[in-house]
Amino acid sequence: MHQVSFMRLAGAFVLCGLSAVHAPALAQTTYACKDSRGQSYRSLNPCPQAQKSGLIHYGPQAQPEPRYQPPVQRIERAGQELSYMSPKCATLQDGIRTAPNRGLSPNTIRELRQTFERECGDERQDALRAARKDQREQEKLKEREQEMALQQKQRSQEDIDRYRQQCAEMRLSINRRKQRPNPTEGDLRDLALFEERYQSRCTPS
Repeated sequence: MHQVSFMRLAGAFVLCGLSAVHAPALAQTTYACKDSRGQSYRSLNPCPQAQKSGLIHYGPQAQPEPRYQPPVQRIERAGQELSYMSPKCATLQDGIRTAPNRGLSPNTIRELRQTFERECGDERQDALRAARKDQREQEKLKEREQEMALQQKQRSQEDIDRYRQQCAEMRLSINRRKQRPNPTEGDLRDLALFEERYQSRCTPS
């Protein structure tokens, strides 16, 4: 009789031990939910969707893993010599310039550079010299245009000063003729002629 009781107690301890082992696993799969009335309850199954049953689901939501975005490298500005090169070499040089952002491997980029130096190296040097020559000529042309504009401005100012001086001399001559004592008919005709010229030349319309 004592042996039977001991076996029952041992079995009970084993069951308790198994329950204790599996208790954390059951706790991990327990969901905290609320029904449409706001009453909280726990369930071993996922909470129903709110839009279907009116129940509210509480618990962690799966977060999407961030996608890897390779760093965008800075693309160099295309050189002016491209317009002086053949389409083949210009396309090859521009392809090397944009290669990092197009995902080409370092080995592929190195092979492209070697091919370019072998087939287009001399042409690029000639294109660089031609581009620099045209740039210097454009700079000289711009300097000449600025110089001509400055000279034109100076001439315009000189013309304005000359015009003002002539008008001042005409006005002074008219005042002197008006101050002559006992003017003759010829003096009066000359005075009228000077005044007419002054009005047409120096008086703004």
